Amino acid sequence: MSSPEEQAYQIALAHGAPYPPQEQALGQTPTILPDAPICAVFLFLFILSGAGHMFLLKYNAHKGKKFIICGMLFGFCFTRIFANSCRIAWSAHPTNVRIGIASMVAVYAGIILLFLANLVFSQRIVRAQHPHFGWSKPFSVALPALFVIIIGTILTLIVAVIYSFYTLNAAALHRIRDIQIYGETLYAIVAFLPIPIVSISCLARRHPKIRGMKPMDKFGDWSMRGKVVIVLVSAVFLSLGACWRCATLYLPINYTTGPHPWYFSKACFYLFNFTIEWCVVTAWIIVRIDRRFYVPDGAKGPFSYAGGFTFAGEPGNEKSQLGQSQSMRHLTGSQVSGINNSHVSWGGSRNSLARESRVSWGGISREDVAASLAEDGIHVMPYSGFGEDESQDITAADAGIEGVEAEMGWDPRSGKWALRPVSSSVTVNMMRPQSIKSTY
Repeated sequence: MSSPEEQAYQIALAHGAPYPPQEQALGQTPTILPDAPICAVFLFLFILSGAGHMFLLKYNAHKGKKFIICGMLFGFCFTRIFANSCRIAWSAHPTNVRIGIASMVAVYAGIILLFLANLVFSQRIVRAQHPHFGWSKPFSVALPALFVIIIGTILTLIVAVIYSFYTLNAAALHRIRDIQIYGETLYAIVAFLPIPIVSISCLARRHPKIRGMKPMDKFGDWSMRGKVVIVLVSAVFLSLGACWRCATLYLPINYTTGPHPWYFSKACFYLFNFTIEWCVVTAWIIVRIDRRFYVPDGAKGPFSYAGGFTFAGEPGNEKSQLGQSQSMRHLTGSQVSGINNSHVSWGGSRNSLARESRVSWGGISREDVAASLAEDGIHVMPYSGFGEDESQDITAADAGIEGVEAEMGWDPRSGKWALRPVSSSVTVNMMRPQSIKSTY
């Protein structure tokens, strides 16, 4: 009696090229029941998800914002639509090996798009939490280099998988299996990478010397904590599927004529492939990754996500965020004589005229920020300027602010708080308060 290996070889030889697979794989050869109905459901679900990402891509483009990742995720959904269509056709024609080849190639090539998207999200979190390190050359080069390795691996896997259906040479098939093990191992590592990257970044951010001294380059909508949770949860699910596929290749070879192990079952195939992938890609639509992880077009260099020069008056960079003991040490406020020696806030803050008492410092930003004047301890209300009476426009010099030619802000190049020169002719359109007018 021949062994399962010899039986599988004889079946493949009798079939002719392209030869049916001799080794069992995750999902096995599909059949009408139960594969066709299951694949039809996933086909419909991925059509909906793909339409959702395409809508977000077009919607943001209409608003002048480019979020290319939505287009990439639409491409991923298309690979899954194609893969499920092929499995339905393969279930109806189980002896047609060419359909099986197309299905396996689509499964291999598609999943990496989710891994890459999650890595991009991780990179943006690191650059926001640690702008200078995140934009350093080693870190900036690491992700593109990994992309090149991944693309090369995908092409190698595709060629190896296709070639495995056109050879019966045992040595060649053994080398192809080694390539598959390498590819799936790399996939598992790439899927897991966002977890240590984001975790280390968040832990480093909590260090007192960083948390109290260096502001974040905030980007997108909602909180940084929400972005971190999205990346970590996605990485956990994607790693689960990648590790399962990888682990099955490290197990002993099972030939198609032998018993079917449970870890190669169709339930495991659909759970660790299409179910996890659809949950992740759909969850990203629900949480609006196009808003949470959006960065301005052409962002390059530290603090380019939030618009450039960072000032303490910017919402989120006030004293409470800078640290109680460090914020006053590195920032200086001017004094207004005649108004109870209170500190002044000028430039920078869009909300400085409408806030309650709070110390803030100015700066120049690339965002649309109006110049303003406010006193700590005094609730200053903005007054509309009178076009016919420009003499009523109050300047910082009228209020006794010394050194108005320079304003305090965060210099992203030096990584320190510094004075930046500004035009002394800038005025603030507000009605001159009587208390100041009488003082000067």
